[in-house]
Amino acid sequence: MADNETTFAVPAPKASRTRLREFQAGLAERLRRAATAPSTQSRLAFRISGPRGERHFLVDLPEAGEILSVPEITPVPLTKPWFLGLANVRGSLVSVVDLTLLSELGSTYTDKDSRVLSMSPQLRFNAGILVTRMMGLRNVEQLALDHTAPAVAGAPWIGKTFRDAEGVKWEELRLGGLATDDRFMQIGIW
Repeated sequence: MADNETTFAVPAPKASRTRLREFQAGLAERLRRAATAPSTQSRLAFRISGPRGERHFLVDLPEAGEILSVPEITPVPLTKPWFLGLANVRGSLVSVVDLTLLSELGSTYTDKDSRVLSMSPQLRFNAGILVTRMMGLRNVEQLALDHTAPAVAGAPWIGKTFRDAEGVKWEELRLGGLATDDRFMQIGIW
């Protein structure tokens, strides 16, 4: 498969849809509770995976919008390969970006667990990121700050790096910084 091609999940059977709705409702409730609890340091966690590796990210809850099943995406000609196109989400056009491809790991592996994480309306930028798998909430107080991790060149939207008890590297993704990054804003290939 070429880097600019994307595969999308096949609709799930009815029983799987029920479990998905229950999971999404539970996650939405936990997100609401976490957003109102000032003492916790919860972040929304997700993984992106491609043919050249994977990365784990943490997003501050106020910057995260909705978690969507992968919608139908209409490609836009003459755009960078990581700009997948536009999706109609309840009457609003949302730009969908393949962060895995932008991170030079190849196209995102997608399956029934893949999602699009939209940016918060507070950021005033209608965009979403194609995610291989949502991983719930992580409390940064339970993670170790990794002072040895090098800064990611050309990615000012990457903040602190953490390690969990299993040694997994978690990077802080600043969606507000991504939305204002020159490279991210220049989707055209001309």
